Amino acid sequence: MTRVMKAFVASLALLTFACSADDSDAKFKDGKQYKQVKKVAQPADPKRIAVEEFFWYGCQHCYHFEGTIEAWAASKPADVDFIRVPASLGRPEGKAHQQAFYTAEVLNVTDKIHTPLFQGIHDQRRNLFTQETLRAFFNQQSGVLPDVFDSTYTGFAVNSRVGKAEQLARDYLILSVPTVVVGGKYQTNSNMAGDFPKVAEVVNFLVEKVRKERQR
Repeated sequence: MTRVMKAFVASLALLTFACSADDSDAKFKDGKQYKQVKKVAQPADPKRIAVEEFFWYGCQHCYHFEGTIEAWAASKPADVDFIRVPASLGRPEGKAHQQAFYTAEVLNVTDKIHTPLFQGIHDQRRNLFTQETLRAFFNQQSGVLPDVFDSTYTGFAVNSRVGKAEQLARDYLILSVPTVVVGGKYQTNSNMAGDFPKVAEVVNFLVEKVRKERQR
């Protein structure tokens, strides 16, 4: 083996060692605190990093996670977009809540509906799982008229967004909520991370990971 070849082999060995050392020193591990989604989504804007929270209003864990994710969103990096994605998990109640979430979004009353709906279900133990009960809830909380609610709830704009949310959950293979997907590539949740505060730490780690990967 020539001197040049020996040097080349040695440099490869050092490179391999360096990569291994970097992986072993990482605070969080792929397959432990996070994992890659089933189908990676291509970013609409490579300079922006989407952080998507999949949730269901009927899930008490999602309700308890609200404080953590809202605190994280309030101090998120400037190049990060936080997006809530309602997941049905194949349940009719989940589908009703998907439509409720996007109805509030279309009618621009999310600030009057989102947290109160969580509270109504989990603190007040109200039955808010059908179009009929949600219609009355919207009217009570935001003054949305029943006919406006119904036409929006079953309208094209809401159904289109629900369809996209369902497809995204299938692409990512979201099996439980709350689950957070970073950059359309990695997902984490409290089962993997350990607890809700740790989820926020893993999300920050993944944001930086995605940012570095896009710069290569």
